Amino acid sequence: MLYIGNFSYNDDSDDADNYCLMPCLVKAESTEQAMDRFADMLERMKHSSDLLEGAHEVYLDSLVELEEEPEEAIVTQWQKIVPKADGLCSITTALPEAEFGTAYGWGDEEGFDDADEAEQSADDDDSYEEEEVDEEPFVTFE
Repeated sequence: MLYIGNFSYNDDSDDADNYCLMPCLVKAESTEQAMDRFADMLERMKHSSDLLEGAHEVYLDSLVELEEEPEEAIVTQWQKIVPKADGLCSITTALPEAEFGTAYGWGDEEGFDDADEAEQSADDDDSYEEEEVDEEPFVTFE
């Protein structure tokens, strides 16, 4: 299956409020294998390039699982960055219009799991509800 991990982080080397977005793609047999491959990639990038120089905590905003390659173009993630009193805030939804695939949310200590309550089929027609979530970083760099 194909997995699209939508990652974000604040560039701490920049004095201005900022939000870096980084969608990543991997082919894997399971969500767990995809997560491991994304974590390995981020660690490798942190130590082999300056792309993540200002990143101390990288967050996974969503994980999209595609069982097949789409014939038509699809939106895998919609994201809006808005100012808040203490910085910037992200409003995100994954697979807003896709007819196939699965979008996973992030935010509990167990992360992604096939049986996780955060799993949402693209066939669901639930409307977006804004809610505050204290996220744990996907990866933290020393």
